[in-house]
Amino acid sequence: MRLSEIHGMRIYSDRAHFIGTIDDTIIDDKEGMVVGLVFGRKEGKAISIPYSGLMAIGDIVLVYSKKTEQAGA
Repeated sequence: MRLSEIHGMRIYSDRAHFIGTIDDTIIDDKEGMVVGLVFGRKEGKAISIPYSGLMAIGDIVLVYSKKTEQAGA
């Protein structure tokens, strides 16, 4: 999937809560890999989800909820 295709996609938690829409991506320039997705800004700082927090990308982006991540960690 191309990065241009995920821009604007809706993000939902695994508990069916709407999180936001993808505004930008965070890329590790040394490795050339996506490390996170930006879905908003607060006080001038990007609000993002780490790539490891993604469950699936299809018609929407599905992410693990915080409670699920903590239980699995």
